[in-house]
Amino acid sequence: MKTRIALVTAVAVTGLLFSINSYPAWWPFSDDDEATESSEDVAEVSWDDLIPADFIQPENPYMTMTQQQIDKLMDGSEESNAEIERIEAEFNYAPVVPELDGKRVRIPAYITPLEYSNSSAIREFLLVPYVGACIHTPPPPSNQIVYVKAEEAVELGNMYDPIWATGVIRTETVESELADTGYRLELEKVQPYTQ
Repeated sequence: MKTRIALVTAVAVTGLLFSINSYPAWWPFSDDDEATESSEDVAEVSWDDLIPADFIQPENPYMTMTQQQIDKLMDGSEESNAEIERIEAEFNYAPVVPELDGKRVRIPAYITPLEYSNSSAIREFLLVPYVGACIHTPPPPSNQIVYVKAEEAVELGNMYDPIWATGVIRTETVESELADTGYRLELEKVQPYTQ
């Protein structure tokens, strides 16, 4: 009798597991990414979402100076150097959005590699809002750059193609040779960009 109950239980459990597995949304280890990644799990963010709503970037002070004022500012004196540091600190101030810390997000981006090799696989890179940022142009503000150090290498098809990056975002400053970042992403996956 005990053997019969055990056999019936085993058949019922096996049937239940197969029925769950046939419907991917119920099965947490499904290969179906769309089923396991509901909109409740991942917040789709834009680059504007990484800037506090009440923050207004100050104007570049050099744009309003005359050439004579710039020459005087660049005279190499201690006072001039201190004033240049003050101006740059004010202009480069880029606050982050603390409420984003620890959220699972999906963001459209371009990749700027921080490591180069013969392989197209990279593990350390920056996510940036436009192609060529930090390489062909000056870096954007730090709150517009996200640092990534992936556990597994990411295969790059073409670094000029946009991607979707998914993972947990952290409000964390990371310094690199190319730029300082205001955010770090604990990368889960990279997908080609589609609208």
